[in-house]
Amino acid sequence: MSVIRNLILTAICIFALAGPAWATSTWEYRITDADTPAIIDQSQTTAVVDTLNNEIRLPRFAPNTVAFWPDGSPDYVVLSPTKVIHYSWDGTSMVENTILEVPGQVNPLALAAPAPYPDVVVADGTGAKHYSFTGTQMVENPALSAAGLANVISIGARDTSIAGLVGNEVNAYTNGVRDVSLEPAVQLSNPIGLALYPDQNTMTVLEKNQARFFMSTGSQMVENPALAITGLNNPKAISAGDNLNTVIIDGNKVQHYSFDGSGLRYNSVLSVTSGLSNPTSVALRPGSYDRIIVDGDEVKYYLFNEATGQLVYDPARSKIVSGISQLGGYAPNATVVSNVFDPGVEVTYVRVRAYHVLPAGTSVTWSYANDGSTFKKVWRVRNDAGTTYCEVTTDDGNTWNSIGEADKAYPNQNTKELWAEFQADRRVVWKAELATTNPEVTPKIAAPVPGEIAVIWEAGNPPNKPELNLPANCYSTTTPVINWSFQDPDPGDSQSGFQAVIKKLDGTLVYDSGIVNSTEPEFRIPTSESPDTPGPLWAAGDYEFTIELQTFDAVGIPSEWSDPARFCVVGLERPRVQELVSPGTGQTAPDKNNPATHLVIKEGMTADQLPVTKAGGKVGLLVDSVGPITSLNAVFPYLGLEATVHKIEGQNTAGSRTNRWLIELWTEASLDICPDGTVVGMDLTGTSPEGDTRLSTISDPKYAAGVVKTMGSVYEDWFVVLQGRN
Repeated sequence: MSVIRNLILTAICIFALAGPAWATSTWEYRITDADTPAIIDQSQTTAVVDTLNNEIRLPRFAPNTVAFWPDGSPDYVVLSPTKVIHYSWDGTSMVENTILEVPGQVNPLALAAPAPYPDVVVADGTGAKHYSFTGTQMVENPALSAAGLANVISIGARDTSIAGLVGNEVNAYTNGVRDVSLEPAVQLSNPIGLALYPDQNTMTVLEKNQARFFMSTGSQMVENPALAITGLNNPKAISAGDNLNTVIIDGNKVQHYSFDGSGLRYNSVLSVTSGLSNPTSVALRPGSYDRIIVDGDEVKYYLFNEATGQLVYDPARSKIVSGISQLGGYAPNATVVSNVFDPGVEVTYVRVRAYHVLPAGTSVTWSYANDGSTFKKVWRVRNDAGTTYCEVTTDDGNTWNSIGEADKAYPNQNTKELWAEFQADRRVVWKAELATTNPEVTPKIAAPVPGEIAVIWEAGNPPNKPELNLPANCYSTTTPVINWSFQDPDPGDSQSGFQAVIKKLDGTLVYDSGIVNSTEPEFRIPTSESPDTPGPLWAAGDYEFTIELQTFDAVGIPSEWSDPARFCVVGLERPRVQELVSPGTGQTAPDKNNPATHLVIKEGMTADQLPVTKAGGKVGLLVDSVGPITSLNAVFPYLGLEATVHKIEGQNTAGSRTNRWLIELWTEASLDICPDGTVVGMDLTGTSPEGDTRLSTISDPKYAAGVVKTMGSVYEDWFVVLQGRN
């Protein structure tokens, strides 16, 4: 089957190798009519896969925009973009009852009508507000409102209780206080809508392909699978009436389910299966089989004719409500799942990358598997208050670590952190969970150019564990180059990066390089060029370490970590001027008591970049050492001469594992001997039982052009006072 599928995919240009055949199997998705049927598992997908606009987004719902009261009154309420409209029966038609309307609505989302008549509940971006009649007008009743139900697109209400969908949960409030006894104690799967039965403490929750039934024990809502409604194809809304009557909008049909003593069964007589173009919301009238259905901008009233035993459309009780079809919002979450793909061989690594559009408050979480079903969360992108993040997880979403902005997940980025390891198998599948905290916006999976690659996924195997090539003796520098051999079971595969971790012998972390993009099988341990930040090895207070290394192949699949390899260092580093008693013209003198002002002699510095001192001026130089150096020799040559070295003093005892040395020096003060522009060199030699080390500007490899440059003379700072007497 996998061979046939791959041939089909190749033929319609949705399967392509993005690199050499030996490296990985790679698939591409452009979200088109041509590739979607073979790539997307529609039976597991709840998100909207829009091949016209080449994007995947959350579905938009308005499941609760009309309602009847539990008392069976013929009146009903309709949610419009700006107000709640109350319609009353005058004997011949439904007329707008302006006294009972609720004006001033801004972006309303959902509506419910609890007892007593004519109370209503409206959900919007600030919460679910309960309105009651004062005798002259409808006003909010804050004691019965629920601010915690902000931005919910489906609510139900019974008496003083309100329940709403918050993500994958039902949150309930009684008298404005959270009431967990009315909340199902189970995990819901991308719920679309809910309804409370008006005559008993039960509820139904609508999911992608079923409606789940919950009943109260007094302390919690427990599921009764016997009353579940299954086999749904494209559900949009649900309504609950008395005696367990339940209606569901499924596609363009409104299906009625009646209780037969053991379960809820489809009732064709009470279902509306034709005459609807785009139904979005439905409400049952308690005490009867009547119902209202929102179809476009029309609220259609269906009256049950007792004589014929049929539902008939009643135009006298129906109303046109401008803008009702634009109400509602995006579902809080939805999922898109791929079909299973066979790379042809067993693989242990999978990676997915994708382009996204992320308004504030939205996210997309990616999971994948190589056994066809056991999904593991790997990464997500999200927008938090205008800033996007790409985050990875190694514990299936319990914790997340940021690796940069959302563009790190783009297909044009070779982001190695997006690979995930699995047991060897050959059934590759991915899942993306779209979510929003604001029903007015949706995340999207979409290429920058419609019809181009939007999602790319790969599967392959890792390179071999690297073998480090370390010397038997200590390195004579604090920035040694570590070498290894890159090997991969795939012929011709190459290295694209590495990560190195250095620890002390007791396991304390010293340095983590992070992932470094490099094709070279070598790594130079860095040090610090900041005057007040020590190098990592010196900061560890030791000279013996272990190093572990991981490599990445051409597409970024990581190898196993190398075995810890032990090494030691004896070296001098970070020469820096802490004192210039007589700085040259234009040179700011450092404060020897403020390390942040010290002047670092960086590797490769030219003569023009060196600190400037006047000839004859004292220079205080600090040098750090790693390794048990027992003595330090310092020579500072210039123009065939050597500067006077006044002091060489270690802060720690000679032979300490690390040390910091102060050296004081000066040149001749005469400009005839030390003219302007003279570069003073440096030749430092440390003696150690582990091997000597040298830091020099005069012998290869030359560290820098020198240590200081002269300009002017300290004689310029002197003056002569003539004294005499008659």
